[in-house]
Amino acid sequence: MERHADIHRFVKLLTAFRQRRDVVTAERPLTLNELLDRAQIEWHGVKLNQPDWSECSHSIAFTVEAREEKLLFHVIVNAYWQPLDFELPRLDRAGKNLWGRWIDTALDAPHDIVEWEKAEIVPGDTYRAESRSVAILMSGFPVVVLEPKTMEVTR
Repeated sequence: MERHADIHRFVKLLTAFRQRRDVVTAERPLTLNELLDRAQIEWHGVKLNQPDWSECSHSIAFTVEAREEKLLFHVIVNAYWQPLDFELPRLDRAGKNLWGRWIDTALDAPHDIVEWEKAEIVPGDTYRAESRSVAILMSGFPVVVLEPKTMEVTR
């Protein structure tokens, strides 16, 4: 446990997602497959709505919206050997992007996954995914707003 405390913390925070009230129906908890079956999924590449399904593709992104469960995620997978900038879907008509970074496997612990309440707002219209990494952004939960210049927390 001591040698792999960072992995334990990561899995513990993933499990916290599973235990959220928002993903539990009145009858029983949803499995991931059931959640995805009920969700609307939009596929992307580095450009929105332009997934690269070719054999040589090394990246994909998708947005998952499960309205009943009040979940909205944007998942970025970069299996390429260099960083890639992925366009982010707009969240409102005013053009504001209030995506919070929940997971980014390129970051060192403890920043690779954070508690929901401590998710940092992603500034701008794109997200840089480092080589061979996965990032999961979410919206609709309380998030911390970071000033892009100083990177200090403001509320």
